Amino acid sequence: MRGLRFWFQVTGVCFAVCSQAWALPSQSLESIEYLTHQGMAAIEIGFAQPVNYMSNFPLESGATLQIFIGPRTAVDVDVDKLPYAQAMRAPDSGEVPLTQVTFRINEAGESSVVVDFRRVVNFTVSAGRRFNTLMIILPGLKVTQAVQLKNARTMKVIDSKAFRLLVLGRKALKQHENKTAVRIFTKMLGLPESPERQEAMELLGVARERNHQKAHAKIMYREYLKQYPDSEGAARVKQRLQDLLHAQLKPRARLKPAKKSRDKKTTSRIYGSFAQYYYRGENNIEDAGSSVDQSLLLNQLSVNWRIRNADYDIRNFVYANQSYDFSSETGKAITLETAYSQLKNSRWGFSGRAGRQTGSGGGVLGKFDGLRASYDVTQKIAVNAVVGYPVNISDKRSIQSQKPFWGIGLELDGAGEGVDILPYYIRQEVDSIIDREAIGSEFRFFHKLGNFYGLVDYDIHYTDLNIYLFRGQYNWRKNTIFNLNFDYRNSPLLFTSHALIGRTDVSSISELLNTHGENHINELAENRVGDSSTFSLGVSHTLSARYQLNADLTFAKQNFVIDDVTPGVLINDSDQQIYFSSQLIANKWFNDRDTSVLGMRLSQTSNYDELSLSASNRLPLKNKWKFDTRMRVDLRQNDSGEDLTRYRPSVKWNFRQKQTMYYEAEIGVEWWRYGGDSNNPDFRRLFANLGYRWNF
Repeated sequence: MRGLRFWFQVTGVCFAVCSQAWALPSQSLESIEYLTHQGMAAIEIGFAQPVNYMSNFPLESGATLQIFIGPRTAVDVDVDKLPYAQAMRAPDSGEVPLTQVTFRINEAGESSVVVDFRRVVNFTVSAGRRFNTLMIILPGLKVTQAVQLKNARTMKVIDSKAFRLLVLGRKALKQHENKTAVRIFTKMLGLPESPERQEAMELLGVARERNHQKAHAKIMYREYLKQYPDSEGAARVKQRLQDLLHAQLKPRARLKPAKKSRDKKTTSRIYGSFAQYYYRGENNIEDAGSSVDQSLLLNQLSVNWRIRNADYDIRNFVYANQSYDFSSETGKAITLETAYSQLKNSRWGFSGRAGRQTGSGGGVLGKFDGLRASYDVTQKIAVNAVVGYPVNISDKRSIQSQKPFWGIGLELDGAGEGVDILPYYIRQEVDSIIDREAIGSEFRFFHKLGNFYGLVDYDIHYTDLNIYLFRGQYNWRKNTIFNLNFDYRNSPLLFTSHALIGRTDVSSISELLNTHGENHINELAENRVGDSSTFSLGVSHTLSARYQLNADLTFAKQNFVIDDVTPGVLINDSDQQIYFSSQLIANKWFNDRDTSVLGMRLSQTSNYDELSLSASNRLPLKNKWKFDTRMRVDLRQNDSGEDLTRYRPSVKWNFRQKQTMYYEAEIGVEWWRYGGDSNNPDFRRLFANLGYRWNF
């Protein structure tokens, strides 16, 4: 009950207003999960929208990891007011040294994720199991407790000198380097008491035996039985000792399997963060004076309540935001971006999630309010089901009860050796007629050389391909990674409800049914739909331990339908963009932990050509202070003959107090200089941001 009271007390601190003038990106952090991946500990970071992994720096180890992600494939219309930041505190763990994950969008629209650890760790980064996840693998962390749940496991990990020696000793023993194994395990026994000591003593006896040191092996086996007489390994060691004593030449009997132990202890923990940021901007237009164009307070609340034991894991998660615009004195209510309760039961092979959540597969395209469930029929086959209502990204404060949907699917697990296949069927209605009816499948393939993901969605009601998506990450060499992305889809996606686009005479499909038949409404919807395709190719190459070079080329084309000036008449139009960008990432220019990024971006669109140059530096000092300095220059030439040059220097300060309080402040200036065939006046904009975040 204390936990529930605390939950409502924290939720109640949010203000009950939200600005019309300020809207937030649809992309946001959704989850942080600890898993095992191919026998190694891993962290999976989930997002509310698809995420495209591009590169990371540093490449292999560090206390802070920065992951660069590509353009978002779905954003709210006219809502990306930059910059934006969202931090999520990591789940409590005495073993995984993760503290928090921060998602950021800078003023150029570039997205990145900053992952902070309590100490230096080794890692590798890749795309996750879903199109909206990233995976951070932590090689060298030992899995001491694992419960299989479909393609993931919950776990505890340990990283210590003793464990690292144990890994090396096992490897030497496996490769028949018996003398090396003897030296390693002997060294381990000289270390302080640790959980690895028992196994080291047994394996030292094995190494001695294989090295033809029978007498030493017998002494070690006897010492093991003396210190650990009731352990699960005692039967194996007794058998080995008897073989030596009786000089038996026949094969040993099958060793007794380890007894499974189940930890029945249940733990409950509430944690999260509350943040407030104030943004202010002031324009000074040449010969026209100055004015405040932004004065806004943004509030963010993230709460996790985890209840766990060996059999189940219950997670309750809420992420809400709201803001107040002092310049217009208008506002709206709190927006619940995400609010769900999730249950995973390893004994039953069941998992379920209820509430506002991200679709993340199964034919659900975006967020929805509803229920998702999964049941493991076998280790390699799971049955999935989903039911609910889609979330309207332009109005997240209501439930679209007029658009119910349901779907079923399978998950055919390749078990790390083949392709995971996730076929599905989904049906959605709008005002009692079909809004969407589709079949499709996701495809996932994980390999040491890379990860590959595909999605096909086919609308059987309209007999039309809705989405074809492919993403691949190919690890060509240890220091070189290629990323390939291809995304073809209807634009907007084909729904019967899109027959309302551009209409002013009716506001719902039920009203349209009063004057049109269902077949005619379907035709109206089809006529409103165009298509879009995006192709990008990127490469990330690590030049040395201090330098990394990234480059990517993106080509995007969209064919869309718009209203003519004549009522009821539609015309087709198209647009295409080409982007080329490159980054040189470096560290240790000013101290042992700083990171600098030099960037260049070329943009060619149907309306303008632009060259953007940027330079930034992230400088940590004394484990508490961080200074971010940035300079950006944009040189744009519009098709109208107008030239525009923009300069934007800024500096940001971050201060951490005892892992619970984080403070930050930013100040900068923008200069807009027009030339060519332009009548626009030059102007200057001063901006400042100030905020704090409390982790509880």
